[in-house]
Amino acid sequence: MGRQANKLKVEECNEIILSEFSKFKEKRPIFEIPLKNFLMSSFAVFALKSPSLLQFENQLKEHKIRMHNLNSLFKIDRVPSDTHLRDILETVEYNQYRPLFQRLFSYIQRSKTLEQFEFMKINGQSHYLLATDGSGYFRSEKLVCDCCMIEEHFDENNKMTLKFGHNILAGSIVHPDLKQVIPMCPEPIMRLDGSSKNDSEQTAFRRFLADFKREHPKLKIIFLLDALYANGPIIKLLREYGYEFLIAVKETKSLLFMSVKEGETTGETQFHERVFESGEKVIKTTKMNYRFANNIRLHQDKESPFINFVQVKEVTEWIGKKGKAERLERNFTFITDIAVTKNNIVQLAEGGRTRWKIENETFNTLKNRGYNLEHNYGHGEKNLTHNFIMSMFLAFLLTRSKRLVVILLKN
Repeated sequence: MGRQANKLKVEECNEIILSEFSKFKEKRPIFEIPLKNFLMSSFAVFALKSPSLLQFENQLKEHKIRMHNLNSLFKIDRVPSDTHLRDILETVEYNQYRPLFQRLFSYIQRSKTLEQFEFMKINGQSHYLLATDGSGYFRSEKLVCDCCMIEEHFDENNKMTLKFGHNILAGSIVHPDLKQVIPMCPEPIMRLDGSSKNDSEQTAFRRFLADFKREHPKLKIIFLLDALYANGPIIKLLREYGYEFLIAVKETKSLLFMSVKEGETTGETQFHERVFESGEKVIKTTKMNYRFANNIRLHQDKESPFINFVQVKEVTEWIGKKGKAERLERNFTFITDIAVTKNNIVQLAEGGRTRWKIENETFNTLKNRGYNLEHNYGHGEKNLTHNFIMSMFLAFLLTRSKRLVVILLKN
């Protein structure tokens, strides 16, 4: 863990947002309400966790949200109607949000908040964990736009129904010891202009990587990925960009696991063990058995990359309330580019397991804690749904960062 963070200031964050919104391209020759008012209003909806645009508008009319507060906090002097807001946001290219996320992240770095997320040093350089995952947030059998993913569903009578929807690839900087996360600019998973084929999570990840490297060229990252990414092309791409990785893999009868098993007799596969107790009223004993090996080919083909192997088998035992012996077993396996030793095996395994925070502390928060990720604030024809998602992640980024600083200063 790094030095104590300086305090992030709400006013400075909002000034950055307003400054970047002022740079968005205005396509209207004549207008009464400036574009920044529409953008800030969209941001305010999620910053204030309004469950819908209509309710946001009604809260203003009923003075539950005061115009004075909107003006002082968000510099909004005139709030557009929900219909007008949707119409204008549809005309805004969603990729204009990227510089805003980049500038806010730079501000977070200057505040020393990012230093709290340092996971490990490799060759003397601080490295951070970045977990990514994809999630759906909109599905419909009627509403459809040019960017919608199209899925075929068959019922028990083999009758086919088309469903349309949108997915998003999110990435958050995480740390095993911190509940808070730092969300990055998300990447839509969608049909691109002129494409008749659905997008995929891996294709979106390639775009995410390219943008991330361009925007944060000096940031040292260890990507936390699920088994979908345990393949040669993705590993090659990560290496080309200079990123480390911890990728979850499933235990199978593949060459990888056969090689690790053979290494047990040759000494190339090594072991480590630790035991500890936890709890006060109920004492639980946990035994961690680690197995690791270096420089193993991932698959059988000659083009398959060489990787390093990390596995931990966790067994926790305790006596339950009725005097019954309880037992819980969990297994985790990862492949990595980082050389594994007895000195870092525990840390690497803990880092790999931290990927769950992209689901729990990112998507679960956005879906169930006031941001309403799966609510349809507006669909549009091309940009609207993506712009609402960008506003939501923007509000989430500021909320997470400010809460993190408060926690760190208290501690």
